[in-house]
Amino acid sequence: MYETVTVNIMVENVEETVEFYERKLGFQKVLSVPETGKNLNFAIVGKDHISIMFQKQDSLLEEYPSLQKESIVPTFTLFITVKDVRKLYDELKDHVTLAAPLHQTFYGKDEFAIFDNNGNILTIAC
Repeated sequence: MYETVTVNIMVENVEETVEFYERKLGFQKVLSVPETGKNLNFAIVGKDHISIMFQKQDSLLEEYPSLQKESIVPTFTLFITVKDVRKLYDELKDHVTLAAPLHQTFYGKDEFAIFDNNGNILTIAC
């Protein structure tokens, strides 16, 4: 019945968010609305088997008025698994803001966490 789940994250600036995911994490823009130019309302980035959608705040609030708040406040974390967490940590640690350094969890995973440009926490584990 269910096939996939993809997060759609509300952001103030889609272009800046796409740039962060491209430059810092190696994602590529898959599509955007509009297709080119400034003032993007929506974009999807992808890397390997991961897709993430970003939608501009006013556009998403028009769709779902119940999401209206004073400001965008992250209320979730994304958990991303990778093949070589230590290698990725070494590549990223000096170029992003860490939410948690590389460590081993109580459940035996090696993981670290970073903040994206919107304050969302991305936990990266192996």
